[in-house]
Amino acid sequence: MENRKIAEEIIRQLQLFSLSGVYGVLLGIWYEFFRILRKTFVHKNRIVHLEDIIFCLTAAIGLFILFQVYNQGMIRFYCLFGVEGGVLLYFFVLSRWVGKVLSYLVGFFCRIIKIARGIFGFPGKVIVKNTGKTLKNMRKTIKIIRNHK
Repeated sequence: MENRKIAEEIIRQLQLFSLSGVYGVLLGIWYEFFRILRKTFVHKNRIVHLEDIIFCLTAAIGLFILFQVYNQGMIRFYCLFGVEGGVLLYFFVLSRWVGKVLSYLVGFFCRIIKIARGIFGFPGKVIVKNTGKTLKNMRKTIKIIRNHK
């Protein structure tokens, strides 16, 4: 009976270690997303710092939730090693393929946004341009009327 409890505890700890590794891979993918955004769009330093803060905060919150839900809030070093192992697995094995897929998806969404902006932006440009011309003509008319008084 005692051996069964020990075996169950070891299995639970192995599951937590594996889950920590999966979380590490997810962190790698999340960071890759920010790397691709930086490659795709030109950023100022403030935006890069903001992205880093967002990444760190979301990573810390996720790790906190992992510890709270699966380990009653106890921090275990093997969990941290699992996260690190997952991150290393991602960057040395999966990064190239996931990076290509994410680059394609970001490029695809950029093209969709450009097309949508072209479709919806054209009527807006026409309206703004015509409104601007109308306002200029009205100003000229008002000046002429004022000068004739």
